[in-house]
Amino acid sequence: MTNLNYKPKFDTRKKLIYYFILICIPFLILFILEVLLRIIGFGDNLNLFVNHPDKEFREYKVVNPLIGKKYFQKFEYTSPANDIFLKQKPDNGFRIFVMGSSTVIGFPYNQNLMFSRILHERLQDSYPEKHIEIVNTAITAINSYSLLDYMNDILKEEPDAILIYAGHNEFYGAFGIGSNEKMGKHRKLVFIHLDLISLRIYQLLRNAIYFSGKLLSGENNSPNVRGTLMKRIAENKNIAYKKEAYNIGIARYKENMAELLKKARQKNIPVFISELICNVRDLEPFCSTILTEYPSALDVYNNAIEYEKEENYKLAKENYYRAKDLDCIRFRASEEINNIIRELANKYNAILIPMQEQFEKESPNGLIGNNLLTEHVHPNIEGYFLMANTFYNEIARSRLIDDNINILYYRTTDYYKRNWGYSVLDSLLALHRINSLKYHWPFRSLNSPYIDYRQIYRPVSMVDSLAFNVMKSPDLYIVDAHLELAKYYKEKNDFYNAFKEYNAAIKCFPYWYDDYLEAASCLINLND
Repeated sequence: MTNLNYKPKFDTRKKLIYYFILICIPFLILFILEVLLRIIGFGDNLNLFVNHPDKEFREYKVVNPLIGKKYFQKFEYTSPANDIFLKQKPDNGFRIFVMGSSTVIGFPYNQNLMFSRILHERLQDSYPEKHIEIVNTAITAINSYSLLDYMNDILKEEPDAILIYAGHNEFYGAFGIGSNEKMGKHRKLVFIHLDLISLRIYQLLRNAIYFSGKLLSGENNSPNVRGTLMKRIAENKNIAYKKEAYNIGIARYKENMAELLKKARQKNIPVFISELICNVRDLEPFCSTILTEYPSALDVYNNAIEYEKEENYKLAKENYYRAKDLDCIRFRASEEINNIIRELANKYNAILIPMQEQFEKESPNGLIGNNLLTEHVHPNIEGYFLMANTFYNEIARSRLIDDNINILYYRTTDYYKRNWGYSVLDSLLALHRINSLKYHWPFRSLNSPYIDYRQIYRPVSMVDSLAFNVMKSPDLYIVDAHLELAKYYKEKNDFYNAFKEYNAAIKCFPYWYDDYLEAASCLINLND
């Protein structure tokens, strides 16, 4: 007779094996899918550094040209600089990584006028026995979230120092509290996302959700997508001083930068962190909201103007900075962020770069304005040389590279300004970029009619036409414009101006020998 109450007996060990296999099956399926996606080439390698793709540079690494995909899905991203560094660091090598965003990448100019490239040449001249490498990792519109995410990859590459200039994008940059590129208010959620995004399965899922959302919402047909990145990336455009969104943004900056500096200190990597500078004198607040607790930004700005007229420059400066802090459109970092930079530098033994102090010293009556900046935060050519000089002085003073600079090769800042590779073409390109920017929010009201500067401007010369075409055409590069102009001058036997254009091309891309040969040819013709 069959016993209906009989139950088969499994020992504990078999049960554990059974449940373990049951749990592992979904992970095994995901693993197989991940491998298949990589085999068929789906998705992107989003490591910060990759092997250089050209066989001539197979001994080098470069900042991943696609790194922006990690932080931007809704909007275009800029490519990082083309700085390369050896896979095998030489015994006499000194390797510096530079972190930041659009100012660090040299906007509104190109790579030949990045402060890091000027600094690189100055350091190499001052310490000729060293093999100096400076690797600029910046891309436009990133903030402390991206910099902290960079940090582990940077620390793997044997840095001897890290330079940081960052803080203006904290609210509207990728994952900022006021940005369209965000993951909500929760900081940990952002870093979970960044940890997962390198997985091809996660990229597939993210793309599917994003494109499904666009299809359902009809986002492609929205007129609001027109305009500059500044306009489109800002979702919460008005962030009032000391209100919830402002306080969250400030807190996140402090948390992220503290963790970044802590990581560097744990590895004994020196960090040079800079104060931020912006245009306080010649740019009135973008937005002036009347708050119960504070005066309007515009009223404070007008007070500053009156104090300046009265030659009370101390009160004028206080009010210019106060007006900037009260501006509820936050493309200029508040002084609270500068205070955090100073506090964290002291706490984590980082070297503070007194950038604000140096810019004030070079500004009439200590009031930073259009004398050193092109618009709200980006320096002009004079400003970028001043940035390079300020970093240079602090690095030399630290004796980190060597106890003494080589006085036989030392050159002053003025020497580099006179002989650096840039021309009027660079200035005109910057002018067009800034003019185009100022046709849009926040320089104009959101209610202003849409005007595309690229459609209305008419170039007035050959050089102007070249610069304008580079500005309006994403497929054209300033290097090509410099080389075209150089050939034009050379055909006219104007070897001096031809050399200037070849030299500018060299500073944009220092790794191809053809431009050096052409530049040398021009100098030979000049008996120089």
